[in-house]
Amino acid sequence: MPWLTKRAEKDLAALPPGIAKKAREVFSELDANPKAGYKLMGRLQGKRAARLGRAHRIIYVVEDRGAVILTISQRKDSYR
Repeated sequence: MPWLTKRAEKDLAALPPGIAKKAREVFSELDANPKAGYKLMGRLQGKRAARLGRAHRIIYVVEDRGAVILTISQRKDSYR
């Protein structure tokens, strides 16, 4: 499983059960291939995002040890 920041742990705990389950599935994908998400540009350059359904995004960075999840939030708030 990828590393989670304290913020990401709080975000995961606050998600509805169905979305949290999907998040864990995406974590498995990121564990196998940390570059599976898409690159972000602009203010978030250097970070990547993975879709978590239509309304949620996982923002993360790729480090030597693998993916580090920074935040999990609704799409409308993810890029602010």
